[in-house]
Amino acid sequence: MSLKAGKEALLRKHYTEAIAILTEYAQTSRDRQSKDYIQSQIWLISAYKKTGRADKAIAICEQIASHPDPQLQAWAQKSLVSLQALLEAPVDDRIQRNVDVASVIKSDPRRYRKNNVTLSLAPAYGYGLIAAILLTIALFIGLQFLIGYGISFIFTPVFTQAWFNAIAVTIFILNVLLFFMSPWIIDITQKQYHRIQWLTLADLDVKSPESVEVIENFCEKYNIFVPRLGWIEDDAPVAFTYGVISNSVRIVVSRGLFECLDDDEIAAIYAYQLGRVRNKSFAVLTYISAPVQIFYYIYVLLNRQSYRAKSAKQIWQIFANIANVIYSLSNYLLVGLGQISTLLADRFAAEITGNPNALARALPKMARQMLPFNQPAMPINRLLESTRAIGICDRHTMTAIGLAMEIAHTGQTDQNPYLVFLWELANPWRYWLELGSTHPLIGKRLRFLSGYSKQLGLTTEYEFAELLKAAQKLDRKRLYRNFGRDLLIQIAPLLGLILAIITSQLLAELYNRWLFPSLSAIGLGLGFMFQGSLRYPDFRHAADTDLVSLMIDPYASYVQGSPVQIPGELLGYGTDEFYLGYNLRLEDQGGLAFINYIPNFKQWLIDPAPLIRNLEMLCDRSVIVTGWFRRSQYPTIDLSTMQPIIEDRPKQRASLTSHHQFWNNIASSLLVLIGLAILLLTSKII
Repeated sequence: MSLKAGKEALLRKHYTEAIAILTEYAQTSRDRQSKDYIQSQIWLISAYKKTGRADKAIAICEQIASHPDPQLQAWAQKSLVSLQALLEAPVDDRIQRNVDVASVIKSDPRRYRKNNVTLSLAPAYGYGLIAAILLTIALFIGLQFLIGYGISFIFTPVFTQAWFNAIAVTIFILNVLLFFMSPWIIDITQKQYHRIQWLTLADLDVKSPESVEVIENFCEKYNIFVPRLGWIEDDAPVAFTYGVISNSVRIVVSRGLFECLDDDEIAAIYAYQLGRVRNKSFAVLTYISAPVQIFYYIYVLLNRQSYRAKSAKQIWQIFANIANVIYSLSNYLLVGLGQISTLLADRFAAEITGNPNALARALPKMARQMLPFNQPAMPINRLLESTRAIGICDRHTMTAIGLAMEIAHTGQTDQNPYLVFLWELANPWRYWLELGSTHPLIGKRLRFLSGYSKQLGLTTEYEFAELLKAAQKLDRKRLYRNFGRDLLIQIAPLLGLILAIITSQLLAELYNRWLFPSLSAIGLGLGFMFQGSLRYPDFRHAADTDLVSLMIDPYASYVQGSPVQIPGELLGYGTDEFYLGYNLRLEDQGGLAFINYIPNFKQWLIDPAPLIRNLEMLCDRSVIVTGWFRRSQYPTIDLSTMQPIIEDRPKQRASLTSHHQFWNNIASSLLVLIGLAILLLTSKII
């Protein structure tokens, strides 16, 4: 039996088979000190742990603890502690998957006996949609007026009534043209970059008969033309709606969506799109997202040009980044309307299909399908990114759910991955995450959908009713105490700056004009210093854990890192566009973790060759990672150290040490020193 066969059996959750293969391999191995033999023992420990045989795992761990390699000894000692705790743990009473509802991949619909049901939702959401539409349009036009106001001062020092009238007329004409041309703009960009194809109802009937039934019933009931149906050959799961008139709306889906969903789930996705048509939000979203998309594709073009250019590459990249920043900020115009229209469209989809569980299944499945396109330092899928506001979900908040669904599908953990929804249901930082999202978090949407299932007397997907009960039992005081602490850490630099500004104003008469910049630098530096001291706690309390346990923790902080130690396999590394340093990807037995790594000054800027060599040597090897875990947009570990579990090449020793605290201290100290220097040098200037 081969070692590779044992690993494959372990990853497939065939633990008994893995134990048999690995045991036979170990018995036939001649060198008990070799890397492969030790690796087989490590995987045996994992297999025994998964099957509840902590006693067997402990026996192997005790043998490994006598190995001469110090890193392996340390890992064995840590594992012994966790295995002993597992051996003494009481019977597991965690929330279990509802056996009456289908698995993550193959679904058995739990639906109401008829379509077109009526579901209750607070009237405030309907009024909120009207307010969001008006506010979004007002913000969009107001932003244009501010731009025109700024341009006027290029030509005249005084803003006159004539300028006001000219700007008002120009904005009116431009917005009327943009409103009616916005679907045409999106048509051009989608055809140019994604080769959109148009289908008939007969074509769709071959792929999803229930979707055709939903569309025909909707059009007959509301007396509108059948939407124009688009298809894009892309692996990413995408569905979006655009247009400004109900009789000329387009609904576009991707091949990736059909690959990951069943027929009733695809019908629910189409029903969601029709919900946006029904509540009229699609017209405003199209009108505003069209120019937003233009900025995104300007960024794409400039970024391409920066790679093709033989000279001035950095100039092209600067302009590309400016376009990307404008695009990212422009999406905030659509946050309020996008979120409230999504909740109303979700209810509409549940009503016309009588199947809220179908949409509840579809959203996590889509998150899982997005996972390959939704990782740090990986190429961004342009289709997912450009259709954020007009699509069915925001890729920026889907990674954690996608990881949990992947873990649930592969069965690589004895934890319950569905507890990942608890963070989105109860942790106060969920509101912060939603502030930058064009759609509500998946956990929030599933809470509403489970309520609709309850109204119809259906069993909820993922035992969501039990998850809601578990969320109610969480320690609210602890959640908000942690949130208050984290918020203080997050805004510490801003608080330092504000206090410095107030102090400089109070002492302005007693000092000189240099007091403001000097105190501002000192306040900002002290704020960053305070932030860094609390963001990275003491490693003496590091927990030997796994990714799933960290992800399902509802108390996990968005800001303050939790000291952890995780064994796993380093899959690769890369650089992110707006991140200083490197992003690494680590796979443990439960899933994939994203790791932030910042090297020292020499490795980063002067001579990165030794660093790259170390990264290459560590790739595809079993390593131990210590760092600070944060539950941010991506489940992230700020790296402290990374070392191989087995040092099989002593002459080519490879390890990584990250310098988050060092760079934080350097930057904050420099700011304080600059402020003090200005203060001292100008102390005699009047």
